[in-house]
Amino acid sequence: MKPLVIGLGQCSLDILGQVDNYPALDEKAELNSLLVQGGGPVATALVTLSRLGVPVAIVGAVGDDDFGRQIREGLFQENVDCTYLLQSPQSSSQVAFVTVDAQGHRNIFWHRGTAHPVIPEGLPGLLADSVRILHLDGLHLDPAIAAAKLARRQAVTTVLDAGTLRPGIEDLLPFIDHLVVSEKFARHFIGKKDPEAAIRGLLSYGAVAVTVTIGRSGSLSMGKGVLPIHQPAFAVRAIDTTGCGDVFHGGYIYGLLQDWSLERTLRFAAACAALKTRALGGRTSIPKLQEVESFLSCQDEHPTPEAIG
Repeated sequence: MKPLVIGLGQCSLDILGQVDNYPALDEKAELNSLLVQGGGPVATALVTLSRLGVPVAIVGAVGDDDFGRQIREGLFQENVDCTYLLQSPQSSSQVAFVTVDAQGHRNIFWHRGTAHPVIPEGLPGLLADSVRILHLDGLHLDPAIAAAKLARRQAVTTVLDAGTLRPGIEDLLPFIDHLVVSEKFARHFIGKKDPEAAIRGLLSYGAVAVTVTIGRSGSLSMGKGVLPIHQPAFAVRAIDTTGCGDVFHGGYIYGLLQDWSLERTLRFAAACAALKTRALGGRTSIPKLQEVESFLSCQDEHPTPEAIG
């Protein structure tokens, strides 16, 4: 089946461990559990879409190391088309070490690896043929800009996951239709903690809609001709928030594919992210479509203003 969504960006191997409490410097802590699975913002968003029933493909790069082989295998198992996932010879793959305490707080140590994605020759044809949405994260800026320009010429909608304000990101923003950024990105962009001001500034680059995710407080969004929308986070017993933002992006893109309103799209994305927190790992508890629909139906019957926690 031809992909409706293609993502260009990070794919990682995550090594996750749970501890009761973080140790002090130069002390040890025994892990209660250990998990190794694929991660990365774009890759995990694509896995989310695949579980929701959307055909997807990834453009990226891994090394020819064992980490790279595990990353590819994890994506194959999730029905992500890896035709354009380059395995670079004599290169290392992106890897992250994630520790999660009993309260669900995380520390992440990561290495980006030495494999770099390139624009495949077949991408223009693929964008013109079946793809409706291009999803980016902007870590490798040059190929992201080139792909976004191709998408703009092909009238393909672009979505950007911006977690960190990186040098040169301003060159990518004019080619993004839907911008979903972290609270940290918004704060660094505007120079202060004011999500609404950051959204207004980011909208000036031409995006249709801008959303700032604000953790336990949910998200704040604005679009052209749309008043500010605050979507609260849903109340669940969170085990691990690793990958929540990535899964939120997958749910957001699903809403775009359905041509839903921004408000309905944000609610669906928030539900996907909430359900993801039920277990250790960024992908373990990513829900399928029926789970999300059942969860939202239950929320309609028993609404709650509580946030994730």
